[in-house]
Amino acid sequence: MSWNLSKERPIYIQLVEQIKLQILSGHYRPGERFPSVRELATEAAVNPNTMQKALTELEGSGLIYAVRTSGRFITED
Repeated sequence: MSWNLSKERPIYIQLVEQIKLQILSGHYRPGERFPSVRELATEAAVNPNTMQKALTELEGSGLIYAVRTSGRFITED
């Protein structure tokens, strides 16, 4: 997947928007394990801290959830 990020808006907000679109379009299916912060950061060519901030936002919105020692998953509902 290509990550089209611009300098005009905060990167983490753009990441949140693009990941939401991926989830809603079915790229990631409900219950599926989500890639790690490092995997996603490398793929998007961003700092892992920036990706962590984006994933924290997604957790707050209820689209993904974390399971300690197992990673993050896409919500079922």
